[in-house]
Amino acid sequence: MNSLKLNKIRVAELMPVLFLSSVVACATDTGNQETNSMDKLRSLAGTAWWVEDIDGHGVIDMSHTSIEFTDDGRVVGDTGCNRYIGGVDIDGPNMTFGPLAGTRKACAESLMDQETKFYQAMGEVSSWEVAATGLLHLRDSSGKNMIRASATIER
Repeated sequence: MNSLKLNKIRVAELMPVLFLSSVVACATDTGNQETNSMDKLRSLAGTAWWVEDIDGHGVIDMSHTSIEFTDDGRVVGDTGCNRYIGGVDIDGPNMTFGPLAGTRKACAESLMDQETKFYQAMGEVSSWEVAATGLLHLRDSSGKNMIRASATIER
């Protein structure tokens, strides 16, 4: 019986602590959302993604079109012809790319066409997902798969 009274007193003493914990958790929710966005970016960073499809069409074999995300909110890679760099904004499942800057080498016409399609597709991306298969899907606002890529190298 004495232990029952003791337990009731301990629960009563903990109530203010539980209340303050819930207030702090609510107050830091915005910070958690920002942290979650950075966590999402970090989950993509450190992996080279080989592009397999652009707007529903396969890429030229051995063209090595790639996407890499950095921890500081950038995207870098290769179009199969030129190197590029730019900004990326990730907010949960939403993703948009800032302007991309690239080198300007001349390549075979087919690679230059693929590069143009790649840049157009990147400009239309509004969401992303890494599927259970491990494939990265970059989609437009209607949910259409604009770019599909597979993870290659973990650093």
